[in-house]
Amino acid sequence: MKKYFKLVKNTYTEWMKNNPFEQSAVVAYYTLFSLPSLLVIVITIAGYFYGREAVQDRITSEIGTFIGEGTAEAIETMISNAFLEGGSILTILFGIGMLLFGATGAFFQLKKAMNRVWGVRPKKENFKRILLDRAISLGMILVIGFMLLVSLVISAVIQGLGNYLQSFAPEITSFALSTFNFLISYIFIGAIFAGVFKLLPDIRIGWRVTFTGASITTILFLVGEFLLGFYFGQSDPTSVYGGASSVILILLWVFYSCLIMLFGAEFTVQYALFRGYTIKPNSLAEPAERQELEELKEREEEIKKKSELLKELEAEGPGEHADEEFKN
Repeated sequence: MKKYFKLVKNTYTEWMKNNPFEQSAVVAYYTLFSLPSLLVIVITIAGYFYGREAVQDRITSEIGTFIGEGTAEAIETMISNAFLEGGSILTILFGIGMLLFGATGAFFQLKKAMNRVWGVRPKKENFKRILLDRAISLGMILVIGFMLLVSLVISAVIQGLGNYLQSFAPEITSFALSTFNFLISYIFIGAIFAGVFKLLPDIRIGWRVTFTGASITTILFLVGEFLLGFYFGQSDPTSVYGGASSVILILLWVFYSCLIMLFGAEFTVQYALFRGYTIKPNSLAEPAERQELEELKEREEEIKKKSELLKELEAEGPGEHADEEFKN
C-alpha cells in the first residue's frame, strides 16, 4: 500500500513541476478556435454513414450533459456556421484547408504538452516536422470520427434491443440500458485517451502501459466531469460575462479537462517507471535533458562573453569617456 501511495505522490509532484495550469490554458485557448473545425470534420466522417443530423444531435447532447444546454446550443450554432456549403471550387478548397489547419491546432499544442510530460523534445523543428505533426493530429481526428461512428451504431443496436425488451421487464431493461450506455462512454473516452497517450508524444510506449494509464485517466475524467457539471450548475461562474458566458464556459471546461488529462498522462509516466519499463524517445525526438544541457552551455558561453566584455570596459576605465562628456 505504501508503494502505491508513493506512486500517487510522485505523480502529483511531477505534474506540478510541469506547470499544468499554463499548459492547460494554452490548449484551452487553441481548442476554442479549433473546436468548430474539429467537430465539422468528425461529424462529416461519422455523418457520411450515419447521417449528419443524427451525429450532430448526439454530440451536442453529450456536450450538454457536461456543460449545459445553453453552451451546447452555442456549439451547435458554431458547427452549422462552419460547414462549407456553396461557393466556388477554389473557395471550398481553401475552406477545407483552413478547416484542417484549424482542427489540428489543439492536438498540435496537446502534443507539445505530452512531450513535456514524457520529458522529450523533437530533434528538429522544421517545416517537414510541422507537417508530420499536423498529419498525426489529423489522424487522431479521423480515429475519433471512426470511434464515434462505431459508438453510434452500438448505441442504436442497444436502444433497439431495449425497446423490444421494454415490454417484458421495463425496470431491468432501463437499468441495463443505462449500464450499457455508461460502458460505451467509458470505452469511447478511454480509447481517445489511449490514442492521445500512444500517438501524440514522441516516445515508444507499450499498449499495456497505455491502456492502464488511459483507464485511470478515464475514471478521473468521468468523476471530474461530474463534479464540474455540479459546480457549473450550482455556482454559475460565467454569469458575470453576459453574452460571452458560453465561450468562457467552453474555455473553463477544456481547461479543467486538460488538467485531468495531463495528470493522467503523468500517472502513466510514473506507472511505467514504477513497473520498471524503459521510456525511450522515438527516432524523431531525444531526451529533453540533452537539449537543456546544450541550452545551458550556450547560455554559459554567452555569459562568459559578456563578462569578458565587461572586464575590457572596466580595464579601459571611465577617464576618456568622462572627459569627452565633460567637454560636451
